[in-house]
Amino acid sequence: MRQPSAKNVRGITLIELIFAITIASVLCAISLPALGSLLQSGQSRSAHNALVAALNLARSTAASRQSDISICPSRDGATCDNAIWWQNGWIVFADTNHDGVRTDREAIIHVGQMHDGMAIASTAARRRVTYRADGTSAGSNLTFTFCDRRGPASADTVVISNAGRIRSGKATTAQADAACAGLPMP
Repeated sequence: MRQPSAKNVRGITLIELIFAITIASVLCAISLPALGSLLQSGQSRSAHNALVAALNLARSTAASRQSDISICPSRDGATCDNAIWWQNGWIVFADTNHDGVRTDREAIIHVGQMHDGMAIASTAARRRVTYRADGTSAGSNLTFTFCDRRGPASADTVVISNAGRIRSGKATTAQADAACAGLPMP
């Protein structure tokens, strides 16, 4: 059996290894900020979809039960907050007394929780949504503005019309600035 000669032995030198690690480190450093933005975008989209799903649940439940169903911001998952901030969560409940505020006798249908690093603000005059049996939303149009740590430039909205229709859109500068003002600091 022949032993390989020194000429035929292939490998990498320490300098080549250091050079390869340096290139890999530079590539990682370049890609990490983009990855953070991508993750934040995914979290924002997830929060957006969770609230839209809760609104659709409230509307369809109101139609199927032929009764008022309300959704309001809630920190504790049991009572309504009298605030425009929804990032701490919300509750969907059977609004049997038609006042938009949950009592102990009104059944909770769904409890929504929010991701950290988000701010969700509703229109100042509308701090809850009530869907009627015909699927309409009582009161005036309502806009939810979503802001994450990427700032006002990435803010978007969910708008509910009086007819109960839900649509998404881009936030105006004023909406984005107002919502981002409520963004929790890390």
